[in-house]
Amino acid sequence: MSIIFLNGAFLAAEEARISPFDRGFTFGEGVYEVCIVVKGKLIDAPAHLARLERSLKACDMAPPPEMANLPALMAELLQKNAIHNGSVYVQVTPGVTPRNFTAQPQGRSTLMMVANTGHFETSPAFTAGVHVQLQPDIRWLHRDIKTTMLMPQVMAKRNALANGLADTLFYDADGLTEGASSNVFMVDTQGSLITRPLSNLLLAGCTRERVLTLAQNAGLTLQERPIRPEELPQAAELFVTSATYLIAPVLSVDGIKINNAVIGPKTRQLQKLYLNYIAA
Repeated sequence: MSIIFLNGAFLAAEEARISPFDRGFTFGEGVYEVCIVVKGKLIDAPAHLARLERSLKACDMAPPPEMANLPALMAELLQKNAIHNGSVYVQVTPGVTPRNFTAQPQGRSTLMMVANTGHFETSPAFTAGVHVQLQPDIRWLHRDIKTTMLMPQVMAKRNALANGLADTLFYDADGLTEGASSNVFMVDTQGSLITRPLSNLLLAGCTRERVLTLAQNAGLTLQERPIRPEELPQAAELFVTSATYLIAPVLSVDGIKINNAVIGPKTRQLQKLYLNYIAA
């Protein structure tokens, strides 16, 4: 029986109760973070919690009273579930109000945390790569806020699976924006590492930021610019990053093979650097 954290208490998941009038349920109003755990250590937790605070502020949502103590509570949750490798999911919603668009919660924000086991560094996506498809980006224009409103992403991922693929990459008039739950990187024929610059149109991924730091420290040439779909057939390498993907090589896009569906040397180099980082 798994233990979760809900509004100040550790509870068996089966015993947890959230009001049907919680605004996360009635309006999809909420923000979240996912932080991976390796050998009992939370990876890049300060970056994830800083982004959680930014999301709360952007949504004008009150932080939960446990906000300052989240790292300790996350660690305790892992201990209670005897999880040494996996992830912690953190979700905050505004709390309970009548179902009214402009109603202001009078009580506390709802905080829920769930821990799950997982070995992301040995997942098929990380070790063998993924095949993906392209879709126009129809989502709202504040993708920089990590909200729980994920219906377009859910639909895109289900469509990819129905087509025998692992995931979807979104694009707009300027180029690729991001994956359904990841940031996108390309290596061009000159060996430069390219990813779209941050804006309201994509999420500031914590793993993205870590990969950029590792690449810079390794002396790789970096460019922050949009990746155009027509560039992909000539791409030397392509990969996506996220807390759970880590660094997943992309082997094909819409059936077009990237580097003959062979994982490239810079992707492998960055995977190794990232594994060394989390091991340290």
